[in-house]
Parts: sequence; C-alpha cells; structure tokens
Amino acid sequence: HNLGPKAGAASNVKMVNQLLAGVHIVAAAEAMALGTRTGADPTQLFEILSSAAGNSWMFSNRVPFMLEGSYPPASALDIFVKDLGIVLSEGGSLKFPTPLAALAHQMFL
Repeated sequence: HNLGPKAGAASNVKMVNQLLAGVHIVAAAEAMALGTRTGADPTQLFEILSSAAGNSWMFSNRVPFMLEGSYPPASALDIFVKDLGIVLSEGGSLKFPTPLAALAHQMFL
C-alpha cells in the first residue's frame, strides 16, 4: 500500500494494527474461558465461533494453541508490550482515549 509522502504513515498503521491484535487476543482468551465456564465444549465453541461474526484472524490463529495447551512464542511478549505502550503513548499525546489498548496492555504485563 502506498500511504503517501508523509513520514511515519506506515508506522501509524502498524500501531493501529497492534492495538487490534492485542485487543483481539485478550478478547479471544476471555471468550473461550467464559464459553468453557458455561459448560460449552471448547473445541465445538471454537469451531462455531470461527465462522461467526465475532471471529478474527487472531482468534482463528491463537485459539487452537490455547485448546492444545501449547503456547509457542508467536512473537516476543516484551515487543508486544512495547507496541501497546506506543499505542497508549500516542493516544495520550493526541488526547485520544484508548481504554481497550490500556486493558490489553495490562493483561500482557
């Protein structure tokens, strides 16, 4: 994608992507935990939600590892924490609230 001549445009898009990635991972884990707590079979829950409107790439990619109890590093946690910190910092400098990014950041600390 060509984001034009303005410096930093690609970094801003990456920052917004990291906000979504962080929130989606936290939401996926919470959704699976809640569904399992209600008595739903986790594998069936995953299969159903994978084709539902609430699905995301992170849900489809990360939940199978959760179901297997296997947590291979998909990315370095400290880098992810750093990236969400950038989201929070930029939001603060723009006086733009980022409560979901803040929550996701806290979950990864």
